[in-house]
Amino acid sequence: MKKVYLAGQPNGYENNWKEEFKRIPDFQFYDWELDSDQTSPDTFFPDDLKAVYSADILVANPGLAPSEATWIEIGNFYAKNVKYPGELCNNLIIIWKDGRPKWSMDFVKKTGIVVGSTEMAIEELKKLK
Repeated sequence: MKKVYLAGQPNGYENNWKEEFKRIPDFQFYDWELDSDQTSPDTFFPDDLKAVYSADILVANPGLAPSEATWIEIGNFYAKNVKYPGELCNNLIIIWKDGRPKWSMDFVKKTGIVVGSTEMAIEELKKLK
């Protein structure tokens, strides 16, 4: 069973986006909101990065808000899963909604699979079984 780290906005800010993923069979999901101690950076930072490092797949939903922690998670996952900088990581799915800045898209598209919605990310994830 492949481990999937769900990075990005909390469910409360993004219409419970993670719940749709958790219904997909044959994957083990890590949801930082539930699976780590979020009381302080001293607890959640190491918990979350251990989970990122042990994940087979990372699905990131940075939403429209600033998402610094999400980009740290993406960068760590990317670095762990490619042999050479500039390689495409096929196990990294990033949801890039309309409204996010377009100026960085060429850069972001070089890291992994970039989609425009949760539904599209689910379809991409299902291909990785």
